[in-house]
Amino acid sequence: MNPELIRLLTLGWKLPTQDTDGIFTPLKISEDKISFPSENYTGEEANPEADGFWAEVRAKSIWNLLHAHGVSTLWEIGAGNGNAAIPLRKQGIEVLPIEPLRSGALTLTKNGFTTFQATLESLNFPDNSIGAIGAFDVIEHLENPNELMDEVYRILKAGGMFICSVPAYQWLFSDFDKSIGHYRRYSRKSLRELVESTGLEVVSVLSLFSYLVLPAYVLRRIPFLLGWKNNYSQIPTSSGGNSQILDRLRPFFGFLGRLERLVEPPFGLSIILISKKSN
Repeated sequence: MNPELIRLLTLGWKLPTQDTDGIFTPLKISEDKISFPSENYTGEEANPEADGFWAEVRAKSIWNLLHAHGVSTLWEIGAGNGNAAIPLRKQGIEVLPIEPLRSGALTLTKNGFTTFQATLESLNFPDNSIGAIGAFDVIEHLENPNELMDEVYRILKAGGMFICSVPAYQWLFSDFDKSIGHYRRYSRKSLRELVESTGLEVVSVLSLFSYLVLPAYVLRRIPFLLGWKNNYSQIPTSSGGNSQILDRLRPFFGFLGRLERLVEPPFGLSIILISKKSN
């Protein structure tokens, strides 16, 4: 058995039942209450997005923050079909995914993860028991994210880390956001306020993909403002058709990414924040 699960069992935690697909399922999930469209995941083992440009850059930035704080095991909330878990595992992070959609949980299990088809609250972890929790492009899908943040704070150990990523800037909100169930986008300030309101201490905030802000505004926001409807629901992947475009331009964007790491601009299409529980 996974050492992290054994550790939690010694604290009195009850391991949920494992079904015939090997997924731990503590309760029946009503998928119609989940804002992300379940049809965007296939349930198949292959997930080409996890090897894509966006996933690679984001995972590297997440790994840098986790490594700096000595994190080697991470519980990931809303892990989807592995866009963060798969590349993070390649970099040496043990990820335990929590994913409410069956199709995403199946992909994760087929990729060898110890997977929970669940919400964080339904797992009922003991107080002060978890060392590190991640939520990557998840918080924007929650109508009331404070409920999740309260649970994160309850179960984190003293000194435990919470790391998250969110899409940036409400002024970039468009049909694309609506199509994948976003309630909002965040600024550095609004994300910091959300995390600090729970009692966590923000350690670091960084922005990624500064070079994609203008293209996103032109290709998504302007058509949205003009009332031009783009049917993103027809795109069969969670990041839309953008993954293929980014991969074709990978060498060019790779150069921009290296420049971005040197300059560390205070803006970008995505925001990553890491925080800790002080006591």
